[in-house]
Amino acid sequence: MASSNYTPNLHLSAWEATDRPKRADFVSDNTIIDTQLGGHIANGNIHLNADEKARLNEPFVVMMYAGNGEAQRSITLDFHPKFVFIYKRGVPFVSYSNSVNVVNAASASYGQGGSVGVSVTSTGVLVSESTASNGVRVSLNENLAQYTMIAFK
Repeated sequence: MASSNYTPNLHLSAWEATDRPKRADFVSDNTIIDTQLGGHIANGNIHLNADEKARLNEPFVVMMYAGNGEAQRSITLDFHPKFVFIYKRGVPFVSYSNSVNVVNAASASYGQGGSVGVSVTSTGVLVSESTASNGVRVSLNENLAQYTMIAFK
């Protein structure tokens, strides 16, 4: 005799002491388990993929670079940054020198633009070093200056 009782959620056999399990009962139960568990495992809407897991474990990277004085400089990252914040070390975010406001820090987000002097690309970050224009000079790649960049994945 097959099971006279079943579990409430998956409707698996819940044999009584008087029941006589049959092979077909086990095959049926295994099929139900495999279908339910297999569907759960394959559901990409409820599980994280490898990239999402990496972002949770290391949501951002902090790195330093030395400026090389070029007007524009591309900094390549091994991920597509969503947001970056860059600042020159040891100076205020904005300083005033020789009638010019010097921008020493900036931020940007992918697809949304950002502060003057920095932009996020699909492979990293583009920073600028400029001469004064309209009383403002961007200093995010000054030759030999030290910068810190925080890039969010």
